Amino acid sequence: MKKRVIRIRDLQNTPEGENGTETTAVGYLKGNADDYTLGFEEDFGDGLKSRTKITVKNQNCASILRVGDIASEITVEAGRRHSCRYSTPYGEMMIGVYAQDVFSSIGPKGGQLELNYTVDCNGSLIARKQMVIDVSDTIR
Repeated sequence: MKKRVIRIRDLQNTPEGENGTETTAVGYLKGNADDYTLGFEEDFGDGLKSRTKITVKNQNCASILRVGDIASEITVEAGRRHSCRYSTPYGEMMIGVYAQDVFSSIGPKGGQLELNYTVDCNGSLIARKQMVIDVSDTIR
C-alpha cells in the first residue's frame, strides 16, 4: 500500500464564533473512486492521539471511525441525520450529525473529499462544520 499525504481542514461555526484546525498526516488510500478508505494517525497535542479511518461509500456517505484518546463513530451522509458517538478524555456523548453535502473527487492518485454538516446535541445546534480532506499521491 502506497503512503499518501492527507491534509485535513476542519472549520466550524458555533454560537461563540468561527474557528478551525488544520492537520497533515501520512496515511493510506485504498479502494476506487466510488468506495474507498483513508487511514492515518492524528496528534491533537497535549499527548492526545488517535487512529482515524474514513470509509466512503457511493461517494455520498462517509463513516469516520476514530480510536484512541479522542474516539468517535460519525456517519456523514448527504440528506440524512445520524445519531453518533463522540468521546473525549472528559466524557462521552451522543450527537446528531446532519449532512447537507458530501463531495468526493478521490481517485487512484488522490483528490479531495468535502463534508458539510451540522452537529446537534439534545436537539440544539452545536456547530455547522466543513471538513475538507486533500489526499496527494505517493510520498517520494
